[in-house]
Amino acid sequence: MISRTERGNLGGMTLDSLDRIAEALGASVDLRLRWRGEQLDRLIDAAHATIQQSVAELLTSLGWTVRVEVSFNHYGDRGRVDIVAFHPVNRIVVIVEIKSVLGDLQDTIGRIDVKVRLGQQIARDLGWSGVQSIIPGLVIGDVRLARRTIAAHEALFARYDRRGRSAVAWLRRS
Repeated sequence: MISRTERGNLGGMTLDSLDRIAEALGASVDLRLRWRGEQLDRLIDAAHATIQQSVAELLTSLGWTVRVEVSFNHYGDRGRVDIVAFHPVNRIVVIVEIKSVLGDLQDTIGRIDVKVRLGQQIARDLGWSGVQSIIPGLVIGDVRLARRTIAAHEALFARYDRRGRSAVAWLRRS
């Protein structure tokens, strides 16, 4: 098996076998999926951008002030928020994370937590004062796999108790 690996003859070899060989060498396996070169990234980005556009349009139509791709850097916590929305009457900020596909669930939830924790600072940086509350929002592409993943990990997503039409109704009332 090692000789086949050295010759690049990986046909019929399982990923588990390849991983064990790499582990014995103190290495790791880095498997990359490519679709027409770098176009897979563009395909995922296009889905993300489509969702982002729809959410931004919805929030704007409901009277929210919307900013997209807002960057932040606060004491080592840095990144970008997909959408930051401010309701000027109720002084609420919604921090929206958009996922066209779900990957690492803990990483997704952890990143949202950082953004919500920094929400007051992000709002101040945007010139929004008197913010009463910061609300996390997670928008996931309407994919059966995402629904199954959320159902299988309900404890991780319990914080997002308003979903679908209920969430839109809340945004409308706020």
